[in-house]
Amino acid sequence: MRIINVLILLVFAAATTATAQPGGGKGGDPVQRAEMQTQLMIDSLSLSTKQGEKVKDINLKYANKIKEARAANTDGDWEKMRATMDAIRTEQNAELKTVLTQEQYDRWQKIAEAQMQRRGGPGGSSGGSPEDGDKGKGRKGKKGEQVPPPPPPPPAEGGQKQ
Repeated sequence: MRIINVLILLVFAAATTATAQPGGGKGGDPVQRAEMQTQLMIDSLSLSTKQGEKVKDINLKYANKIKEARAANTDGDWEKMRATMDAIRTEQNAELKTVLTQEQYDRWQKIAEAQMQRRGGPGGSSGGSPEDGDKGKGRKGKKGEQVPPPPPPPPAEGGQKQ
């Protein structure tokens, strides 16, 4: 009986720990989000040290704005949320444009567009509709999110070459 109680306690502790991870939820911690985005920009756009510092400040500012907007969206109005996120991105892009060269900014726009496409278009993985470019590929996950198809199986080891 004592073993069963210990097992129940362990399962409960594991479940509690799993749900209380910092930065949980969509978007995670704004500092981490800004740092990841900044590092991507530094690597992809060959930013100078000065540009990198300015870009990091901009990214942090807007990561915090996004977190606040998500927290304020208590009524679940996703159309309103999408409009808010678009406005935030527009503001962020305007500031980034003052720091980046035209070539860097154009390259960043292509990278950001590719990221948005991977997430399912503006507003993240919304599941979309045929009008949004969703042609029924993938499958629906929890809360209607678009889930990509599983990756192909790895090649058989030691198999014959064809």
